[in-house]
Amino acid sequence: MQIHLLGIRHHGPGSAKSLLKALHEIQPDVILLEGTEEADALMKYVIHKELKPPVAVLIYNPKELSQAVYYPYTEFSPEWQAIKFGLENKVPIVNFDLPQGIRFAEKLESETQFEDVKQLDIYDEIRRDPLGFMGKLAGYDDGERWWESTFEHYNGDATEVFDKILLLMQTMREEKIIKKGKESEEEDLREAYMRKCLRDAVKSGYQRIAVVCGAWHTPALDLDLYPAKADNALLKGLTKVKMNATWIPWTYDRISRSSGYGAGVISPAWYKLLFQNADDAVIKWMTKVAQLFREEDMDASSAHVIEAVRLAETLAAMRGLQLPGIDELFEAAQTVFTQGESKAFELVNSRLVIGEEMGDVPTEIASIPLQNDIETQIKTLRLAKYKIPLEQDIKKEGLDLRNEFDRKQSVLLHRLCLLGINWGKEKSYSGREKTTMKEYWSLCWDPEFVFKMIEASIWGNTVEQAASNLALQQAKAAENLSELTDLLQQVIKAKLPDVMDDLLFFLRDSASLTKDVPVLMRTVPNMVSIMRYGDVRKSDFGMLEGLLKEIVPRICIGLPTAAASMDDDASQELFQLIVALNQALNLHQDDGFKSEWLNVLELLSDSNAVKGIIQGISCRLLFDSGTHIDIIAKKMEFALSKAAEVNIAASWIQGFLFGSGLLLIHNPQLWNILDTWVLSIKPELFQELLPLLRRSFSEFSRPERERMLSIAKNGQLQQKIKEQAFNKDSVNLVIGTLKTLIG
Repeated sequence: MQIHLLGIRHHGPGSAKSLLKALHEIQPDVILLEGTEEADALMKYVIHKELKPPVAVLIYNPKELSQAVYYPYTEFSPEWQAIKFGLENKVPIVNFDLPQGIRFAEKLESETQFEDVKQLDIYDEIRRDPLGFMGKLAGYDDGERWWESTFEHYNGDATEVFDKILLLMQTMREEKIIKKGKESEEEDLREAYMRKCLRDAVKSGYQRIAVVCGAWHTPALDLDLYPAKADNALLKGLTKVKMNATWIPWTYDRISRSSGYGAGVISPAWYKLLFQNADDAVIKWMTKVAQLFREEDMDASSAHVIEAVRLAETLAAMRGLQLPGIDELFEAAQTVFTQGESKAFELVNSRLVIGEEMGDVPTEIASIPLQNDIETQIKTLRLAKYKIPLEQDIKKEGLDLRNEFDRKQSVLLHRLCLLGINWGKEKSYSGREKTTMKEYWSLCWDPEFVFKMIEASIWGNTVEQAASNLALQQAKAAENLSELTDLLQQVIKAKLPDVMDDLLFFLRDSASLTKDVPVLMRTVPNMVSIMRYGDVRKSDFGMLEGLLKEIVPRICIGLPTAAASMDDDASQELFQLIVALNQALNLHQDDGFKSEWLNVLELLSDSNAVKGIIQGISCRLLFDSGTHIDIIAKKMEFALSKAAEVNIAASWIQGFLFGSGLLLIHNPQLWNILDTWVLSIKPELFQELLPLLRRSFSEFSRPERERMLSIAKNGQLQQKIKEQAFNKDSVNLVIGTLKTLIG
């Protein structure tokens, strides 16, 4: 009976090739693999023609979804190649690591949680990737190049490579670098369980046992050094929870992150190239760089490729390396192709270092009903081509909500967003493109959406059912009116009619209890927006219209009193609410609302109890609604009179000039009132007010500001000079002041 301890580097192409050689040499009658028993039923799919790496085994507790881990695999993962070898040669495969069900039941930290590789201390670095650490000690930033130069060209038996690795790991572990405490206890449990499974394999009569595990564990699997009695005592009494497992698609971007299940792969696209053809990997990689640059209309020739390969080899030689690694390749390509320009290499990094590959999983693999429903709708609505980890727009001209097919696509995306599966991100547009008839979406798939589906499955077995139940739960938990109107807007877009009536009831109930005027004001724009969506989505909002008729009069009655008690910060917020409410009421086009609202603005514009910015914006909105210019001029003249405090007047100006300077350009009367006020400010106070005034003028468009300067030089000001016999110095002073204000 022979036990072969094959210590590997997880996700290492060099390890994978060496392991395959050893397995062919050993011809084992069983393979013990570092993995958990929950994945046993999934192993058979590795040779399925539709299971394409990168993929991951997702193991989760269906009763406690926070308990979940991923075991990622790539084509160049040693474990993947070991499984393929076993299946193709009909060799039994036994996952012999400590089951995840025990780890979660015993509250042991999972090894497979993502971490930032930059945050690892020296212990973590050695523990998670001991062979990569040894490569760094030897001067290699790329552990795979160290493996290749050290082991790949070894002329002896393949198993001798792993004997040397075992000896290396024994030496490292003898240095007692394992931390004490909880993490050490977990390590002891894992290795005791591995030894137990190894003893079981021996008792079963297997004669050639291949043990494939992380190199770090190999010294702990010497059965002569660890008595069975001690291991059994350590494992006795462990509890276990039932776990589910499934295959899910994964990406190279995810593989590139550090995880407990082996170190993160810094350059998966490069590793794949190494695995497929190590001899020509350098030339092939540099050729791909040239092809990529040519696709981007950049200069890249065969001569560039040759020169870059030579430079990479020279860099490797200067650094004492037998072969170039990804760092040498990257630096050489950057120098030769772009003369040091780093921006162009963001593309190289994403495609040729990390890579953009995403795996695929057969439809026959068991999945939850909600996932099946989502996948079915994705295919039916022709969205499958967007199911990749790259951001891309769906229909650049936008989804036309008057079209039934487009409307169904929109509904699915909104329902997924409600469930926290943010595959689609709705983009906001302005100008002519902004319309309730269209929506603009960008899509970017994340493999973890599969887990989000599992998480959301507690709410229902279909997208509509799950989104409805979750929305209803959120409505019950909502703490204020604004949350309810935001949720209602989502529900309308997601077309969940069973929830709408309940939400409207919650909304009416909450509105009747809300006395806070700003909260009521925040609600109205959303309600108006919802009612406009109803025109396109064919929804009935009679109840919402009735609710709006209750809320708007309450705002109009309570706003003057509420505004009078506000400090500067609260008034700034109220300023924005007044603008938004005014826009919403204009959009709604209700004559009764308009009349009530104008009366409130009239009161606010004349009230000395409110802040200047509120008076100013009220006056401005009155002007925009058609109030005669003479009335507005009188209000402005009073606000900027000598009796008014300069700070209050400046705040009034900030509110009045909101949005556009056209009213000054086309109304000389207002222009001259403002001009007179600016000239009256004392120099020392003007310096203090300058930031506020510049902020007001900075909101104007550049053409508006240029027009103001032109008027100051050639228009109304010149006429004023003639009428009031101002001298030239005064004119220059005015123009200088305007330039300062306008910037």
